[in-house]
Amino acid sequence: MNALESIHNELNRLGYVDNLLQEDYVFDDAAASETRELTIPLAAFAQWPPSYRNACIGVLSANGQSGPRHISMYQTLGAPMFLEAFPDHVDRYRIEATGEAVFLESIPARDIRQAFKLNKKKWSPEAIFRAKAIAKVSEPVQLDFVDIGLLPALKGMIHAKLDRLLKDILHEAVVSYKNILGSKPEETALFRLVFRFLAAKIFNDRKHPGDWSTSEANVIIDSVQKFYGPVEAGTQSVLDEPETQKIVWDRLRGAFNFQNLSVEDLAFIYENTLIRKETRQQFGIHSTPSIIAELMVDRLPFELLPQEGRYVLEPCAGHGVFLVASLRRLRELLPVSWTDRQRHSYLKERLTAIELDTFAAEVCRLSLMLADYPNKDGWQIISEDIFRGDTLERRLKRSRVVLCNPPFEDFTMAERNRYGNNVQNVHKPYEVLRRVLEYPPDMLGFVLPKSAIMGERYSDLQDRIARNYKNIETIALPDRIFAFSDHETMIVLASERDKSTRTAISTKTFWVRENDRLPFLETAQLPEAIGKKVNRASHTVPISLWHPPLFEIWEYLKANPRLKDIAEIHRGIEWNIPLTKSRDILISSDPKPGFKKGLANVREKIEPYYALGFVYLNMDEQYKRTNAHLLPWDRPKVIVNRFIVSRSPWRIVAYPDSDGLVCRENFVGIWPKTNMTIEVISALINAPLVNAALYAMEGKRLNRNVTLKQIPVPFSDTIDTERVSSLVKQYAKLRFEFE
Repeated sequence: MNALESIHNELNRLGYVDNLLQEDYVFDDAAASETRELTIPLAAFAQWPPSYRNACIGVLSANGQSGPRHISMYQTLGAPMFLEAFPDHVDRYRIEATGEAVFLESIPARDIRQAFKLNKKKWSPEAIFRAKAIAKVSEPVQLDFVDIGLLPALKGMIHAKLDRLLKDILHEAVVSYKNILGSKPEETALFRLVFRFLAAKIFNDRKHPGDWSTSEANVIIDSVQKFYGPVEAGTQSVLDEPETQKIVWDRLRGAFNFQNLSVEDLAFIYENTLIRKETRQQFGIHSTPSIIAELMVDRLPFELLPQEGRYVLEPCAGHGVFLVASLRRLRELLPVSWTDRQRHSYLKERLTAIELDTFAAEVCRLSLMLADYPNKDGWQIISEDIFRGDTLERRLKRSRVVLCNPPFEDFTMAERNRYGNNVQNVHKPYEVLRRVLEYPPDMLGFVLPKSAIMGERYSDLQDRIARNYKNIETIALPDRIFAFSDHETMIVLASERDKSTRTAISTKTFWVRENDRLPFLETAQLPEAIGKKVNRASHTVPISLWHPPLFEIWEYLKANPRLKDIAEIHRGIEWNIPLTKSRDILISSDPKPGFKKGLANVREKIEPYYALGFVYLNMDEQYKRTNAHLLPWDRPKVIVNRFIVSRSPWRIVAYPDSDGLVCRENFVGIWPKTNMTIEVISALINAPLVNAALYAMEGKRLNRNVTLKQIPVPFSDTIDTERVSSLVKQYAKLRFEFE
């Protein structure tokens, strides 16, 4: 028995059996700009269908070529570990995120079995997949041969290659169609055509039974349609122009090999290339990264539900990212003795999506089919409007797990008229969550705007969650987590249904900071949680689900006076005509009758105890939008920025003004209503406590009055007002002289 055969046998013993161990596996070299196929003698995978995401071990023979450069050529397989077989020994390598192969050890041929036996826990499918994939609830596996940056690096290469290919194909299709018919094609029909051919390309490269390699575009369209199964007439039409169809299929058919792509890559194609801007706006699509869906699904205790009762519902499903993650989770919990047919029958009965957009529903269907490949359709994907009729309610009565990333927009006036009394709140995320809580499932996972949990907008729904579930987690995320959306978001996870009024519930908040955004998107590692036990019986007011950073400080200061107790806080003046079109009327660089000296812009115009760039603002009452023109601007006050000065924890600066300045609405005026001076108030606001409070309790753009008013004032009775005021004035004088 040669070394390669020995490795094959030992991989079988580790659990790489049947289709998890592929011989002569063909895949595309994603690192190459052109099409270049590679074939590897043995490729071991953790899951089926195979892809770079679940590739674990690659095995090569040293036939004329060997060493690190030889191994590096196969980096895009996605396996973190490679074995190179020689007649008398085996060399083991790890693959770095850079693609470089690093030699680890040499194993004599006689010791191959012993090496596998000693490392069976580290080299098993489960261990390697867990080490290279996102972090689960338990501690991540640390393996010396797994570079955690490898998967994100490969994903970036593959996505860039896919994006170039599809944009080129779409451009050629538009040009062809316009040359033939004199107008541009309807975008959704074109996108659906491309997607049908994408499906056929995947089936062909994975050697799926059928004639998926034919050059006849119309035959391919019919074959994909038959594979999908019957659909409602007219809802799934594709671009019906033969020459354009031929161009698209010829380009895709001759493109690089898709065998090693993952379901997540299909989602990338849909989210980044095949959604019209109008569709994104109409349905409020802000695509959920697969790593978020995996994190949410892994943190919910599916295993606590009885096997027969694990019914999962995803309203507002889009391309079904939560269902794909749930499919994987449910499949892992099934008995290993089950056949493929038994698993498919079980899964298709327990996963349900509701999605109004028919194209998104089609992507969802194919995503589930590929995640459970090679099983055919049968997935429950309902193309209906959850805000009309009783579709959602009927499905909720059966569902035990609900996962959702709803649209974040408010209902338009046209939508409110259309839905009438069916809608009780103008905010779509609130309305979806409210409806789900009418029939509380055993566990739920929602993506919501951060303001929904940090503010009082959802206080009644937070309380309902707290009084229905014992175990609740909130995960605060920065902006730029979701493609095509700059919302700051909050994940809410709730499990262990228990409505007892005497129950103590466990709440945890995880705060992912801006600096941790990219590492989080790569690994989903969470920071340390802020945890708290809450006794329902002792809470007569709505229970809040989240805990701000430095929670102990806010608890310690909760009896202290608030900023609102020592000062009046008001936004600056606002005009009733647009500044962009009327700047010459509203702002002047020179004094004018009816104008007052003040501040118009935050950026580089205000800093602690100092301001510059003064202009003159129109105070004529005919232009006032609010009553801020009538505020006592001539009195001593503190001026602070309403829009943050940086994305760091230092968000606010205060300038003590005794010259009667006026400011626009992007500033806030603070007037003392006690004997505390404007210098002391400025010092309080410029200090770490106020900045920390705003950083912990506010969003990414504003320092809102409602939050400023609630910030506690430390040591209010022991401040040496005279000394602090003197120091502030000295600093201001020195700063002015420095200028």
